[in-house]
Amino acid sequence: MANKSTIGPKGQITIPKELRDKYHMHEGEVVVLLPGEEGVLIKHPGSTLRGRLRGKLDIKGFEKDLEELRKQWKF
Repeated sequence: MANKSTIGPKGQITIPKELRDKYHMHEGEVVVLLPGEEGVLIKHPGSTLRGRLRGKLDIKGFEKDLEELRKQWKF
């Protein structure tokens, strides 16, 4: 899967929403840029618990949602 992005006037690029969602990347989080022989690798150092839970919890059903998330995280 190849994605393209255009470099803006200030050197900024936009990471496509599909990739941001897949890797739990949110506004204000830090990414690491690794230079390589073939180009630059953008690495997300790891999602935060807050990022993983964003949009998945309903305060009214918090305990039920928490239990479901625990089941998903068990290996």
